[in-house]
Amino acid sequence: MSFSTDLKTEQRSQVPKSIHCRIALLSGFVSINGRIEEFEDEEALAIRVDSDETEEYISKLISMCADIPRDHLILQNEKNHHRKILVTDSDEKARVFARLKLRSDDTRVKVAKVITERECCKRSYLKGAFMAGGSVGSPEKAYQMEIASLSEDEAERLSDILLLRDLKSSIVNHRDRHIVYIKDGDTIAEVLGLMGASCSLMEFENIRILKGIRNDVNREVNCDAANMAKIAKSSKKQLEDIEYIRDNAGLSSLPESLEEMARVRLEYPYYSLKELGNEFNPPLGKSGVSHRLRKLSEFADKLRG
Repeated sequence: MSFSTDLKTEQRSQVPKSIHCRIALLSGFVSINGRIEEFEDEEALAIRVDSDETEEYISKLISMCADIPRDHLILQNEKNHHRKILVTDSDEKARVFARLKLRSDDTRVKVAKVITERECCKRSYLKGAFMAGGSVGSPEKAYQMEIASLSEDEAERLSDILLLRDLKSSIVNHRDRHIVYIKDGDTIAEVLGLMGASCSLMEFENIRILKGIRNDVNREVNCDAANMAKIAKSSKKQLEDIEYIRDNAGLSSLPESLEEMARVRLEYPYYSLKELGNEFNPPLGKSGVSHRLRKLSEFADKLRG
């Protein structure tokens, strides 16, 4: 299963203890997936759900928050495996609107700001909105969290709730949707904690740690490879110079210190400067090795000239 699927499974396993947080969660869900639709010549509140498990969870919340027997709710199948829950009785629909502080705007449903006055209710509202229209990309690939809404006002409201906790998000319009999105791993981790998804947060952080370790190892390997390539390139030039001196003037024509340096480099063609220095007695520092090799190069250039 995907990370998003596991996250929503965890969310459905939790029901807020207080009635005001249950109402806030349900309001958040309805703000994204609630519509006013015609049903048998009457207006009904339709709430779209994406799975049997979500249908069970939302039906349970409606029953808890609005005192509606669950067998009064009408369940309908839609295309693409989606379903919707219908509240058709006028009195029960009015009770849902009153308890969840809803109002209709043509076919859309809007939620009054009073629902999210409490800090705990803000978290529950965010959780409900995410359950309805949210997704998180696999943290192994990229960091991306989204909540899609048909209403620009609703997208701004969710963004404002996050901003109250110094969690920055952006809003992008895509076709007929307004998408609140986050692409920063630290912020996504904060949002998971804000929604009470402790297990998903732990998994997310574990993946981030392993990802960080892999990146560090890759950087070290790339750095080592680059250093080896650099050493090999420098060594090739030094060997060419020393061999030219040997073949045209003889190594004995060099000062004693340079002759010793030339013979050590010929014996250890792939050593680094530090490793070459360790072959001397007493050991020679990197700057000393570099100086002698540079003098050998100058000597070879004079011979060529």
